[in-house]
Order: sequence, then C-alpha cells, then structure tokens
Amino acid sequence: MTSAGKRLKSLVTVALATAALTSLSSASAMAQAKDQLVVGQLQFLTNFHPLVQVNNTKRLVINYSLRPITAFDENVVNHCILCETLPTIDNGLAKIVDLPDGKKGMKVTFKLREGLAWGDGVPVTSKDIEFTWKMARDPKIGFSNYNSWTRASALEIVDERTVVLTIPQIISSYNSWDQVIPEHLEGPVYAANPTLDAYVKQSLYNLQPTNPGLWNGSFLLSDYQIGTRIVFTPNPKWPGDKPHLQRIILSYRDNSSSLLQNLLAGSVDAVPVSPGGISFSQMLDLKNQQPDKFSYHLAYGTNVERIAVNFDNPILKDKAVRQAILYAIDRQAISDELFGGLQPVANGILSSENAFYNKDMTLYLYDADKSKELLESAGWKAGNDGICVNDKGERLSLELVSTAGNQTREQIAQVIQSQLKDVCIEITNNFVPLQEFNGEMARKRKFKALMMSSIDFSPSVSPRIALGSDAIPGPNNNGVGNNFSAYANPEMDKAISELEAALDPETAKQKWAAVQKIFADDLPMLPLYFYPRAYVTVTDLTNFRQGTLDPLQIWSEEWQRQ
Repeated sequence: MTSAGKRLKSLVTVALATAALTSLSSASAMAQAKDQLVVGQLQFLTNFHPLVQVNNTKRLVINYSLRPITAFDENVVNHCILCETLPTIDNGLAKIVDLPDGKKGMKVTFKLREGLAWGDGVPVTSKDIEFTWKMARDPKIGFSNYNSWTRASALEIVDERTVVLTIPQIISSYNSWDQVIPEHLEGPVYAANPTLDAYVKQSLYNLQPTNPGLWNGSFLLSDYQIGTRIVFTPNPKWPGDKPHLQRIILSYRDNSSSLLQNLLAGSVDAVPVSPGGISFSQMLDLKNQQPDKFSYHLAYGTNVERIAVNFDNPILKDKAVRQAILYAIDRQAISDELFGGLQPVANGILSSENAFYNKDMTLYLYDADKSKELLESAGWKAGNDGICVNDKGERLSLELVSTAGNQTREQIAQVIQSQLKDVCIEITNNFVPLQEFNGEMARKRKFKALMMSSIDFSPSVSPRIALGSDAIPGPNNNGVGNNFSAYANPEMDKAISELEAALDPETAKQKWAAVQKIFADDLPMLPLYFYPRAYVTVTDLTNFRQGTLDPLQIWSEEWQRQ
C-alpha cells in the first residue's frame, strides 16, 4: 500500500469508528407502514422553486411533484413524461428548417398528454409552456440551464395542448426539456416582481409550497417543516399510473452518521449514498456486516465530483499549478480505500464506460514527482516549513471549500490536504452550510481558490453548463451557470457548439473527443471520480429504478413495498 493509501486507510478507520455501525435496539425502532416510504436525507433545500438555483440536491426532491417534459431512463432512452409523443426527425415532429436570417434551425412540436392537470385541477396547457419560456428568456430572471427553455427563440401555440418551438440552430438535445410552471399562479407573482430577488421571495413555491396548483407530478408536496421533513402524497389529478405509496417522507438529519443510525433503527427506509446521504464507505461497511438486512442498489453514474479552480486567483491561472495539483491527488487510492474501488476515477467529464469517452486525451495519473517538477518549473520551491514559495516570497497556500455535514467530502478534503502537503502545497479546508455554499461561494463566486462539488451530465445535458464562457455565474445572468471556475476559451466554446449540433452518433463521438481533449489540456476544473447511482433501502421495496440517468423520482409512482 502506498503512503497515501496508509494515511487514507487511517482516516477511513477513524471515520467508521465515529459512524459506529451498531444497530439500535428493536424497542426504539419505528415500524413503517407498507404504504409509505421514509427516505433519509441531508441538505434541506434553500428554496423550493424548481427552476431557480438548480443543483443535484434540488433535482432529487422537486421531481416527485413536478415532472420535466422528457427524461432519460436507465437504458439511455429518452421518454415523454408530460408529452404524448417524443419529437424526432424520423417521426416528423422535429424538422430542420431554413430561418429568415439564412441559417439552419429547427422546429419541434410538442403535444401535452391528455388529462394533464395541476394539483388544483387546472389543466396544464400550452400557456404554461409559453409562460415558462418567456420567464426563462427574461434577462432579469435566472432559470435552470440543464435543458434550458432559452434554447428556443420563438414559440407558437397551436392549440391548448400543442406548441411549436423554434430553435435558432441545429442541436442534438432538441427533444429534451425541463419542467414548466403554472401561469395561473406564478404569472401574477412574476408580473408584480419582475426581478430575480423579488420574484424568488414572493414566488408561491417559497411562500406556499403546499399549494397543490404548483405541482403536476404523481405526488404533491403536502407538508414540510424547514430543516426536518418534506412530505409527498398522491396527486389525485395525475393522469398516469397511480402511485402505490400513499406517503413519501423525506426525513432530514444533520450528518451521515445520524442517517446510518436511523436506517439501522428502522426510522428511515431508504438513504441515498453520497452525495446527500451516507458515505460510500459507510454503505460498504454496512453491506459487509449486514448483507441481507437491506437491499444495496448500485448502477453506473454520470455525476462527476470535481474541484472548481478560481481563474481569478493568479496562482491558479497558471496551468502548470493546476496540473501539479491533479498529479498530486492519488484518486485511485481514494476510490480503493473509501469506495472499495467502485467509484471510478474521473479523467474528464465523461466516464470511461461512456461510448463517447476519448481514450487518447491526456491522463493525470498519480505522480508526486511529476507534480513537484511542474511546480518547480512554475517558480515554486519548498520553503523552510515545507510549503512552496515563489521568488516574491508568496506561499502556495489555497483554500478548499465544500459543504458542511457531508462526510464523504470532508474525508476527501482531508486526504487531499495531506497529499498536497507532500508536494509543498498548503490546503486550508473550509466546510460551509449548504445555503452559503450554493449562494455566496458558488453563484456569487466568492470562493478564493478551490471548491469541491458535483455535477451530473445526463445524456441530454451539454457540457456548456460547466465549461461554456456563457455559463459563468454573475450579475449579467443572475448567477445561472455551473462554470464556477470562470473558465473562458473560444476554442472550447466552438467545440461545444459543434457538439451540440451533432445529430448522428459518429459525429457526436468525434465532437465529444474534441471537447474532452481541450478539457484535458486546459484543466478548467479538476475531475476526481464518478458517483455510482447508489441507494440502500429496505428489502421489500420494488420497482425502485435507481439507475435512471435523469432523477429516479420521475418514476416514483412505480415504487412499491411488498
């Protein structure tokens, strides 16, 4: 075992001792009814609006009650969720057209499914799509950029259930679209509060989140207590298959050890496995000790843990320093010791299991000597206390920010701190509450140097959201975007645009290869590993499709306890 591995093993041992995998007495266990599911969670939402300040945590909550137009299942197949027929070039519902400016674009026709209604009984109509689209295009409002409505430059209402979207370019994600919000409720709020801050404060999603008219999924958000729980119950207006479960309760805890203890006690029936739940090492230890007490769901994931590097920091502007940092992190040792080797090292934004993975790009395998060489070439040499200094006497000292209460990230940060010290880089860890992390640190980009978080690249999501120069969050776009590094490279922007326009798989593979090569050359962020899609649940839970590439909650009406 390497010295890094030994230190890592020591940290894991301490962490697991703290977690104390000892079952609580059966007398304290809370027996759960077969018609409900209690899901243990970390990180309560900072706001309930489905399209504002969207991150992985929010997507895994909102989709119980508010469904996207389309979504990808575990077989990488795109499905209509709110629409009747998925538009494609082959069925004629998507067409490549000549635009008035002489360029090529697309027209895409969506028809909402019959009987679709908001929870208050008001039909979901084309007006709701139009309203959402108009809000998304308002420069004073910042909506989600996952499958953004801003991609459409025009919208035509054909009838109450049918719209035609005009896209001013050819894009491969033409048939993937996010949620819509209710015009009859949010329209007056938006009209009276036309700026983002005012609108978010007055939105009914934050003032009255239990209003049934806000939701159109198979469940309604029917009750909540800030920081403690969110309760979902069946939506009687849902036109699809009726939910088997009569209550889904998200029960929040302060840390992963508490989640684990409550799972063992029977107080919760399911927990996600990092991020947002127990750590991977806790799951592995639990599986070794009690293999039959729970079901352990594990599937390939597209959610990459990465470290954003602040390009406003003069130290990190130097590519040699960024390369040195990545060479000095023994990511394979982290995966082996914390995750049993089940979380593959990330060489970029696509997993090596992805059909579009570029095998020929630069890889940054662990090499402490290479790291030291790069630092020396960049003018950094070890000082008297072992920390690098440059010829100006400046120390190579960087702050690493991440979320408080997330045991996995805290463990990783400690390991990174130790490993980088070996190559004379000083790391100061700063674990902050989720609200501060999502707001001040991420959206307002107030982190000083390094910031650890994850981003999920499902099949329809363009790498633009994290690598495009137009995805740098700031005042001009109301903090929308996940390019926290503030990375801007015209060559990358061009490569992304060409990728987005690739309609056939072979062209898409070539364009993905170009994006990955530029990424590996520039290192706009430091990829760590890919999270498998993992949950631990009670054994009687069936039809639990944790492997879906879009949030599994989209199919939660199928969940059943036998």
